This record gives sequence, structure tokens and C-alpha cells, in this order.
Amino acid sequence: MEREGFQVKSYEEEILKLNQELENAKNFSFSLIESIGSGIIITEIDDRITYMNHAGERILGYLRNEVIGKPFSILGLKEKQSNLQSLFLSQEEADTRREGWMRRKDQNEIPVGFTINNHQNINGEIIGKIVIFRDLTKVYKMQEEILRMDRLVSLGKLASGIAHEIRNPLAGIKTTAQALGEEMPEEDPRREYLNRITKEIDRLNELLKTFFSFAKPQTLNLVPCHIRDIVNAITPFLIKEIADKGIRFVESYHPQLPKLKVDKVQMHQAFLNLFLNAIQAMPNGGELRIEAHPFKTFTIGGSNKKFVKIIISDTGKGIPPQLLPKIFDPFFTTKPKGMGLGLSITYQIIKKHGGTIEVESQLEKGTTFIINLPEVE
Repeated sequence: MEREGFQVKSYEEEILKLNQELENAKNFSFSLIESIGSGIIITEIDDRITYMNHAGERILGYLRNEVIGKPFSILGLKEKQSNLQSLFLSQEEADTRREGWMRRKDQNEIPVGFTINNHQNINGEIIGKIVIFRDLTKVYKMQEEILRMDRLVSLGKLASGIAHEIRNPLAGIKTTAQALGEEMPEEDPRREYLNRITKEIDRLNELLKTFFSFAKPQTLNLVPCHIRDIVNAITPFLIKEIADKGIRFVESYHPQLPKLKVDKVQMHQAFLNLFLNAIQAMPNGGELRIEAHPFKTFTIGGSNKKFVKIIISDTGKGIPPQLLPKIFDPFFTTKPKGMGLGLSITYQIIKKHGGTIEVESQLEKGTTFIINLPEVE
């Protein structure tokens, strides 16, 4: 009897040990799934959600208890324009990576890369689906940036060619007009026409200078510089217009703000363009604000890059949402007398410095430009 009792106790200990190992493996798997960067959603065979990991919450904006028990269709997963709902009710899989769209809690759609696999029990029976997805918003933005830069390069070459073709004939016309003026008596009324021709040629030459600064950006002459120095250098050109329009100008800088390494001349131009846009958006007054603080971006390898985040905002009329994607495009403008090159030149300058620039806007509330520039290493 003692021997049998010992065997039973030994079996119980073995079972407890196996259960503990099973529990440890389960906890490890759960921790692993919770810590990965991709969203994971598990559904039952009837499309009901039974699990969503932490990354899924972060990407979609839902808490898991808000979606568990709900149909997967509330997330609106679709591939291009094809709804994938029928796939959830079949044994089909989308085990190769696809791209599509999912709907967040705030009802905004985001681009995602995803796979859909069958969820099987220990008997090999299909009991649901496993959806693994990753937010591609930043990837899509990067692709747009590359396309935008390609367009800028192509249009820059075109602008340079056009400017060269126009500049020489203009010089000839101006020389001829001046020669005619010298031969005419001072009291000749036709001299007024020659003066108009000369003024228009000068105006066109100024436009050509803008073409050239867009088409052939100069090389960078980088020096350490504080953002306050840049702002102080350009505000004298703006102070009268700011005062005339009743605009309140506010500056706010972090006390330990690091210096930037910039080409001061080009960066003056970039920020002057942004300030002018803000001032022109507030003809009846408002607030123009610039603030700056240190900012770090973390990479996958664990290293980080240090930037200064600069935010320029106004309380003007705002930009319609359908126009926001176009505002950095060359020759795009909503102003009757604008050429549409100011923000394109600013975009080029910021990019050449290894920085980023984004814009946010709400109609009748104002526009905000967010610039990140590398600090001095």
C-alpha cells in the first residue's frame, strides 16, 4: 500500500509539474503576442472577435473589451475595393501578405498590410481566423515623399530650361527699350510706354529669380544656429505688416533648446515663406505663434536621432482638407497673385537639411506647420 501511495504521489507531482510547464508556456506565448508590434485579432468561425493584442488596440484605437464578442466586420477590412467578409465564413486563407484598409474607432480608415490564416484546434479543425496586421501609414507617407521629391526634381529641370529661354529675350527687349528712350525727347508721351515695358521686364526678372531658386537650389553652407536667431533675422521684414493687421506674435522656446546646423540664408527663406503664409491667412488679425522644443525619434535598432521640433501656427481661415495634400506641390496656389513656389521652396530646403515638414489645418480655426530639424551633434 505504501508503494502504491508513493506512485500516486509521484504521478500527482508529475502532473503538477506538467501543468506548471504548460502554464509557463502559455504565459510566455501570451507575453510574446502582447509585445510584438503587429496587431493580432483572433475570431471564431462565425466572425466574432475573441482576442485582440495590445498592438491591435494601439493601431485601431479600441480597447480589447470594446471589440471582443463583436463581429470582425466592424473593422471594415478591405483589399483595395474588395470586401473580405466572405473569406471569414469560408476555409480560405490570405496567408501571403496583402495590403488594404481598416477602420479605426474614430472611423478613419488607415492603410494596413495583413495576412489571414485559419485558426485550428488540436484536432486540426478550423475554429476561426487569425488576422495579423501592421499600420502602413508611415510607409505610405514615405512613398508620397519620394514621389513628391521626384516631381520637384523633374519640374525643377523644366523650370530651369524655361527660365533660361525667357531670360535672354527679356534682356534684349529691355536693352532696346532703354535705347529707344535715350533717343526720345523728355517730353515725348511715348516714353511712358517704354517705362511700362521696363517695369514689366523687371517684374518678370524677379519671377525668374524665384524660378531659379526653385530649379537650382544652392549647396548648403552649414553653421550652428539657434532657431531664435533665424526668427530674429526675419521678423524686421514682417513687423509692419503684423502690426497693420493687428496680429499678435507669440514666441515660446524650451529653456534648454539645442542649436541647429543649418544654412542660415536658406533657412531664413524657408521660415520667411511660412510666416508670410500665416500673415496672409489673417487679414483681420489673429495670433501667429512659433514654439520649439527638443524631440527624439527612436529607430528599430534602439538608437535615436535628436531633432528640434518647431511648430508655427496661425488662427487664420485654414486650408480646405482636399487641398492639404497639394500645398507643397510647385505652382499650386489659391492666391490670385501667387506663383505657388514659396512652400515648395520651403519643403525643398527642409528636406535638404535632413528634416521633415507636415501641415495640419481646420477651416476657420487655423493652420499649423510642424517642422523637425536635426540638432547639432
